[in-house]
Amino acid sequence: MSSSHTHKAVPVSPSIGDEAGIEQYRKENSELRTALSTSREENALLNEVISTIGSTLKLDEVLSHLVDIIARAISCHAAFIYLYNKDKDRLVLASTSEQYEHLVGKIELGLGEGITGWVGLTLKPVILKDEAMEDPRFYYFPELEEEKFQSIMTVPIIGKGRNLFGVITMHTVAPYEFTENHQAFVSNTATLVASAIENAQLFEGTQRKLSILTSLAILSQTISSGLYLDDLLRSLTTLTVQIMEVDLCVIMLMDQTRGRLTIRASSPNLNDRALNFQPIEVDRHVWEKLRETNEASFHADNARRQLPDLSLHTLERLNPLKDTQYKALLSVPLIAGTEHLGLISCYATKTRRYTSEDHSLLSTIANQAAIAIKNSQLVDLLAQKNLVKGFFDDLMLGSYDTEDALRQRANFLGCDLSRPHLAVLIEISQLDEERDDKNNNQVEGIVAGSPSTLQTEEERLAVHKRIYGLIRRRIQDSYPGSILYEHENILTCLFSLSKDPAAARLKTWLRDLSRQMRSEQNARLSMGVGNPCQSISDYRRGFAEAREALQMGQSLNREGGVTHFNDLGVYRYLYKIARMDDLRDMYQDQVARIANYDRRKGTDLLDTLETYLECAGNLTKTSNRLFVHRNTLIQRLERLQSLCDIDLQERSNWLTLQVAIKVYKLRSNGA
Repeated sequence: MSSSHTHKAVPVSPSIGDEAGIEQYRKENSELRTALSTSREENALLNEVISTIGSTLKLDEVLSHLVDIIARAISCHAAFIYLYNKDKDRLVLASTSEQYEHLVGKIELGLGEGITGWVGLTLKPVILKDEAMEDPRFYYFPELEEEKFQSIMTVPIIGKGRNLFGVITMHTVAPYEFTENHQAFVSNTATLVASAIENAQLFEGTQRKLSILTSLAILSQTISSGLYLDDLLRSLTTLTVQIMEVDLCVIMLMDQTRGRLTIRASSPNLNDRALNFQPIEVDRHVWEKLRETNEASFHADNARRQLPDLSLHTLERLNPLKDTQYKALLSVPLIAGTEHLGLISCYATKTRRYTSEDHSLLSTIANQAAIAIKNSQLVDLLAQKNLVKGFFDDLMLGSYDTEDALRQRANFLGCDLSRPHLAVLIEISQLDEERDDKNNNQVEGIVAGSPSTLQTEEERLAVHKRIYGLIRRRIQDSYPGSILYEHENILTCLFSLSKDPAAARLKTWLRDLSRQMRSEQNARLSMGVGNPCQSISDYRRGFAEAREALQMGQSLNREGGVTHFNDLGVYRYLYKIARMDDLRDMYQDQVARIANYDRRKGTDLLDTLETYLECAGNLTKTSNRLFVHRNTLIQRLERLQSLCDIDLQERSNWLTLQVAIKVYKLRSNGA
């Protein structure tokens, strides 16, 4: 049998030096395993960060997960992420650990304020190992219980262009050694957060633009829907609240008759409160500022330039909601061409800095709204004009069905036919020579209806419209309940005499109005006034009297003025004769000779003769009426006699001469 031998390994006792080497090896191996574990953990956390960022484009969800990851990675007691709000120029708490979540959106810091603000301003990280509150940059927020914390690490969130997106800050209760690995991890996380914020903002911006485009499309459909004006305005305010992301939108329209802004629509609805708001007077300076701001907002470089500022006083004047909780106001004018239609205002309950993009967007809405409002107003005006025209036509011609039906139509137009009224026709007979202060262009005297080499027909009509607008406002302010209709350069008026039954005050008021228009607008007015109308059957006669007074007043006095039917006297009977019969007799020849002499010599002999005949040859009465000395009157009569072939002392010639003078005036002034 063979035998076999088994060899066993015999352990060799190491030397002292070998034992130290092995211990060192074990230590290094342990450190490597720890570092590897830490690296794996960091990689896992970074992968979790990346996964979180890639999981959704909703920024609030991303930030909430990131706070949790950071707290686990650093072993801190609280983590805070602040985002930079460009509009406010402040850092706003956007996400934090669970115990402080109720403070999100409520804690704000200016750049440079506190350690967080300092990091946001300098874009440099800060690490405080202990006694953080002793740092001079520290800013204490009692809500955050910062007296509990000893150590702080704060890192900026910076975009690719070194632009600030926010700040990450971590607190620990006990003093804590934030390592380079901690700082590297948070810095890497901040870089990823910056990318997430950019993506989220891009997504939100795209979503907002899509929402705006959708809302603008709905706005366009609303504008072209043919809604009544009030319904249209309510829809516009509702859409504007959505598009502008504000809490309230108010549309105020200009009351053209009074030159004031009044609330017409709001969203949410102000209900009966709007009735308590006083109309707002808006002068030309305010409109120019609003227009300037509106135009500037559309410039290509508006993001880099300062929009014209409206003073706080101006904004306060434009704000009908002075007693409410709204803190931010953006107002844009509603302008169609050169006409100021009103104002659209957006309110926010929180402090908000409106950007140039906000101005541009609201201006776009306002421009579309102005077109819709103007179109609606034109339709309403046309319908109103047709109603008023039909009412006046029936009243003048007596072609109405029943008096009750006519009274109902009058009530609909704001006219009470149970009260006395006065028919008045007003026409601009001449625009005097005037100087335009703005462009220093001189405009020659323009007779209404005649062409001018210095003023187009369109410009002339615009001037007439403006003057008639002023007249309308003054009539409606002084005689409420009156109605007016403009047609073919004649303003037909039905003055309410409820407070002036005999029209005594109205006669003086019309003369004052004529003088005011001549002084203020360089416009000469011709007015024809009938007799007061008590019953409906009187109106046909009243308008006929006013029309005849206007025509004869223009014939007798081309300078314009107020002509009352009852003051026409004998001219009423001579008017048609003067118009229809152009034959001349010896008396007409004598009158024409005297008139020609007056034109050549600059004398007033014809007026002297007419006054002398009206005073029945009484020298004292004649001199008193002419305000001349008796001897001067005798000299004039002698000169008159030298020009005449007939005897001026013969009483039988007086009546015929009187009539001849009046007929001559009617013919010459009417020519």
